Formats: sequence, C-alpha cells, structure tokens
Amino acid sequence: MFNKLISVLAASLILATAQAQTAPAQPVPQNPLMNTPRPLFFQDIAPLDTSLHRTLTLPAQRHSFAFAAKANVLPLTFAEVGQALHHYPVVFVADGNAVSLVALTDLQPGSNRFVDAKGQWRAGAYIPAYVRGYPFISIRVADKAEPLLALDPQAADFKAPDGQKLLLADGQPSEMLKGIMAFQGEYRQLAERTHAMVQALQDANVLEEGSLQLQPNAGGEPQKIGGFMVVSESKLKALPTDALKKLMDADALGLAYAQMFSMGSLGNVFAQSAQDTEPPMAPVKAASKRVTKKAQ
Repeated sequence: MFNKLISVLAASLILATAQAQTAPAQPVPQNPLMNTPRPLFFQDIAPLDTSLHRTLTLPAQRHSFAFAAKANVLPLTFAEVGQALHHYPVVFVADGNAVSLVALTDLQPGSNRFVDAKGQWRAGAYIPAYVRGYPFISIRVADKAEPLLALDPQAADFKAPDGQKLLLADGQPSEMLKGIMAFQGEYRQLAERTHAMVQALQDANVLEEGSLQLQPNAGGEPQKIGGFMVVSESKLKALPTDALKKLMDADALGLAYAQMFSMGSLGNVFAQSAQDTEPPMAPVKAASKRVTKKAQ
C-alpha cells in the first residue's frame, strides 16, 4: 500500500457526489469506458457511480487470487522492482509500440506458478500492486482527461458474504473506498512515471529481445522461449557519457541494472508450487538473443 493519503481521485469523487445530491435528476449517461479495451483480469469495466454502485461491498481481506491464476506476466511499477526482483524475473514486453515493465510468473502463457489450485499466492512472495488493486483501476478515457476510478462489476470480490459497504448511506465514500482511491491515484502516477523510464531505455537503444533455453527434466531437446525483452549489458556499457546522463536524469539507469539483477530469480519460476510434484523444465540459459547467438 502506498503512503499518500487521499488522491485527486478521492477529492473528485467526493465533489461529484455532493453535486449529484443537489442537482436535478439527469438521464443515466452512457458508460464512457464502453469501448475501452479491458485491462488485465477485467471481465467488464465501468466507472464507479455513487448511484449504481451504492450497494457494492468488498471484504477487508481478499480470499482468493484465482483471477490471476492464468497471468504469466504481471504489470510492475519502478517503485516495486526492489521487492519484486527477489521473487520474479523482471523483464519488458511489447504490445504494438508500447513496452511495459512486468514480472514473469511462468514462461508458459495461461499459467501463473505463484497461484495455487486454491487461489492462494505462494507464501512469502511479493504480490504486485496491480494485482492487489483489482477489481479497481484508475484509467484515462483520453490522453489529457482526468483519470476515472473504474471497477470490474463482475469481480468475485464483490460477491463475498463478508463484504463491507464502499459507500455510506449519504453516498459519501467509506474509509475503505477512500483508501482504494488513494492507492489507485498513486499507482496511476507511478505507472506513468514507469512508462517514461521504460521509454528512456528504448530511446537509448539498450533493450533487446531475450531468449531462454529450457531443458525438460524427462530429457529431450531444449526448448527455446522468447517473447520478452531485457537490458543488454554490453549496449549499456557502450553508451557515451551524455546518453548515460540522460538515463540517470530519467531515473532509468537504476531500473536497467535492477532488471539485469532480477534474472537471478529465474529459478523461482520453476520452483515447486502447490499443484506441481516437480517443475517440468529447468533453465539452462538466460540471455539476450545477441549473446545466445554468439554462444551457439
């Protein structure tokens, strides 16, 4: 949980609620997020509405992380990397022109080795903030628009029998909801700053496609897996002084070295989990494609 008390999101929602109580009834507006691509985990997405969602409840403690059981990559912010790198390989993934910082939880799509069959997170492992923030998210409908606090109305958390109300009888946010808004407001700021840091690494041309070779325990040919990017240490070291200074000014140099250091946690992705008797494969090589080609 981040330390900022109440974000701009909280103040905006409280103001909007007060205005709604004094303004004449208006037709229910169309969901402004109707055509927005659904974020990771979200079955549906809608802006929090003090009228439509007045009866929503949420448990104080999450009972299950089953919603994340099929996510082999999880978004990270730069502020989490110091904790996450002890548990996960931290890499970059591209979606079109956008490149994101993520934690690897498995090398096979549709699987997360850190969530067991009962929906419990692996004991002692860091849980990324994006996961902890679900079923809420701070989202912009346009580049310069104020962020909206949105939710997944289909989330299992809203159906828990021990849930606490998010909105008070007068429509004002409960203390729980204020905390959620503060968390999401801070997360949005950190995510946007992380994007700028990753962009700085891209501009410096130090990211390149990664490659892994996995040896099946039962024998057979090693399996090659890619689809992610890592920092090239050789490219980083070859940067001229002015380029290095740009990375330092963008706070991206530390992120670059943290990413490289995090690959030491690759073994955790193959560690025995509650649903496995033993990992089916073990890593025999983890490098950039450029280095891998030289080694062959």
